[in-house]
Order: sequence, then structure tokens, then C-alpha cells
Amino acid sequence: MTSHGREVLKTLVPILTDLEKWSDEEQEQVLCVFINIATGHIAKDLLTERDDLMLCLLRFLSHLNSQLQIAATTCITHLVKSEDSGCLERQNKLKEMGHFKELQTLLGARPEVADRAKNSSAVLPIATHYDVIMTLPCVRPRLFCE
Repeated sequence: MTSHGREVLKTLVPILTDLEKWSDEEQEQVLCVFINIATGHIAKDLLTERDDLMLCLLRFLSHLNSQLQIAATTCITHLVKSEDSGCLERQNKLKEMGHFKELQTLLGARPEVADRAKNSSAVLPIATHYDVIMTLPCVRPRLFCE
């Protein structure tokens, strides 16, 4: 991702601008790409610097398909892991863009969605307290797209 990360992300943008024309299964594959990108240290920052991609992730959180919601929460969990450098900035950005608020609405959703939303939002409410964040245990969700 270091040398071609931005180009890889640019290829996702045309797909994401017309999500409605893609099936849920195809949208899920896009989210699998997001999840895989969100596991890399450098790639996390490349992903979060793109507001258009972060807004797309936010749209997936409010999707009617619970599988897409689960995949989106998994991606967010990877982005906000507290042991990674830059996590505070990523957490704050997601919080400012409304991801935390949307995760909170999912806590009352179907149990499998609510559990993932709970894992993802566990770090975000204290994102302004760096010392606390750095002591949080690593959240290791099951990858949906494995």
C-alpha cells in the first residue's frame, strides 16, 4: 500500500459513487476490500484521509442489509485499534463524521449487528483521552469476508 495505495483507493471511488446499481453481494465485496485495507498500518491513514470513502462506510452502517452493516462495523473496528499509531486521529475523524453516532443506533439492531457495533464503538467515546486509549485491549473481531 505504501507505493500504490492511493491508486488502489481511487479504483474504488467509481464503484462507490453508484452503490445502488450494485447487488448486495457486490457491495459486500467492496466492503471486504475496505476491511483488508483497514488492517494495514499505512493503509488505515490512506483510507481515512479520503472523506468520500469514509462517507461511503457511514452509508453502509445504515444499510438495510445486516451483513453489510456487520462488514462496515468490522472495518471501523480495524481502523480504530488502539495499539496502532495514528489511532487517535482516526478515532476523532470517525467520531466527527458521525460514525460513532451511527454505531450507537445499531446497538438496538439484530444481535449479530449489535455485537459488532458494540465492539466498534467501545473505543470511540473516549477518543479524546489518549492515555486511556493506549491501555485498551485490542479488539479482534472475526473477519466477515475471510
